Amino acid sequence: MRSILSVLLVILSIAGGAAANACAGEGLTFQIVRTVGEEVLWESPVRRGEHFTIAYRHSSDHTPVRDLFRIGDEGEIVLIEESYLWYGAGLESHPDVGKTDLSGDRTRVRMHRPFPRFLLRVGEVANHVLTLHGQDIPLLSIARGRESIWIRVTGSVKIR
Repeated sequence: MRSILSVLLVILSIAGGAAANACAGEGLTFQIVRTVGEEVLWESPVRRGEHFTIAYRHSSDHTPVRDLFRIGDEGEIVLIEESYLWYGAGLESHPDVGKTDLSGDRTRVRMHRPFPRFLLRVGEVANHVLTLHGQDIPLLSIARGRESIWIRVTGSVKIR
């Protein structure tokens, strides 16, 4: 049993290393940066087309919100969807019914909003959790509540 577990662990570590090397081949690095002093708090290699999410609790309604992002072709961050239980102050809404899905238990607003980077104030109530490559990063674990951070992608996109 131990030998099977050992073999599986070796295979997983090789696969994980290959995935990290493939990401590194793109030359892009996802970063969470403290705005004061530009200190990098967390980083990971990424590829264009990859997705990440930021889930949080709405500060006044206290309902769950989930923002879905994609790394764009030029290394920009693109907000592609915001979903929530019901509309609250500061959440996306759109008059184009084709971009808003009200089916199911959540409202989903689809969009294409690119950012070279974006500013986020780490919420003490919101409990922001960024998820990238299946890894959850609670922002309060790397930054103080009410602190401003940049979320950005650095590096150059290599032409395929």
